[in-house]
Amino acid sequence: MEEVILNDGRTLTPTFAEFLIPTSLDVPEVIPIIVEDLEYQGPFQAKGVGEGAIIPTAAAIINAIYDAVGVRINSLPATPDKILALLKGKEM
Repeated sequence: MEEVILNDGRTLTPTFAEFLIPTSLDVPEVIPIIVEDLEYQGPFQAKGVGEGAIIPTAAAIINAIYDAVGVRINSLPATPDKILALLKGKEM
């Protein structure tokens, strides 16, 4: 939802105040499943849990859009304007 729009090297979206920022209302319900498995090499036998989950997120969303409407987005963010333009056959 955040996008920096450039025109001839000038930013048309000059401040963070003008970005649409996702909120908790934009996220589906998350049902956590906890699997305990101690990491003996980490501090206090702990390991990271959040970093790995963010890596495939953008690709999953782009593929879901492709499966739903049949157009492939090649740059982020995947805005409704980009999807509509691709549906009309215009390259973004």
